[in-house]
Amino acid sequence: MLDPTPELPDDTLISDVEFPSRIRNALVAAGLQTVDEVRETSDEALLSFPDFGKGSVAHLRETLGLPSTDGVRPVGLGLKAKGK
Repeated sequence: MLDPTPELPDDTLISDVEFPSRIRNALVAAGLQTVDEVRETSDEALLSFPDFGKGSVAHLRETLGLPSTDGVRPVGLGLKAKGK
């Protein structure tokens, strides 16, 4: 199993990533197969999955380096915002 990180290649299978079981099961049940598909899925779509809440979306966005809430990868992938 691979740790979920921003450096994972897009073609990495979700089944090979060590997501919490509930998150992995929801993604697979929704038909998502690769990290790229997760990265390109909007928060709105993710939130429509059964048993998938804001905490699950936040976990995915943080671990995969996607702070965007619209499913589009930002420039500077993996960089943390300055401030606070």
